[in-house]
Amino acid sequence: MYEDQDEMKRLDAGWRIILMIWGAILASLGVYLIICINVGKFLQVNIDSDFPLTTVKFSLFAMACVTIIGVHIFRKFLLTPGRSVDNSMQMPSTQHPAIAKYTIAVVITSALLESIGIYGVVLFFLAKDARSLYQLLIISAAAMIYFRPRKKELIDMATQIRAHQRKLNDAQHANR
Repeated sequence: MYEDQDEMKRLDAGWRIILMIWGAILASLGVYLIICINVGKFLQVNIDSDFPLTTVKFSLFAMACVTIIGVHIFRKFLLTPGRSVDNSMQMPSTQHPAIAKYTIAVVITSALLESIGIYGVVLFFLAKDARSLYQLLIISAAAMIYFRPRKKELIDMATQIRAHQRKLNDAQHANR
């Protein structure tokens, strides 16, 4: 159980917002699918025979793999203890610093993973390639679910921030 009930209420309020943001980004993949299905009926593909469609397709699938690996590394970097959100330019807030830091990590990584689905949309509009659309949307959704927000990570981050603040306060009192 978390020690400070007021702090836990702030974390819970921020957690709901994080889940809504993540859910909206995940749902956008469904919107892309619906748009492609509806537009696909009327889509005329006029691609030149010299156009390197296979190369573009392999490049986008390779970019999808690189994106997933990059998100894994970048997410670890963003969630590393000791990395702080710069509050110097922000107005005073009742939002917990862990919420700010975790929200940034969720939004950036989810947007990067959403881009994989957009690669499928590009291939669909370029060559009416429904198979690649479905494959890339599924890869994107699976990666977003795998890298979904986890409340335990948020609580661990809040605990680390609180411990770091205590160390700073103790150091300031020792210097007096």
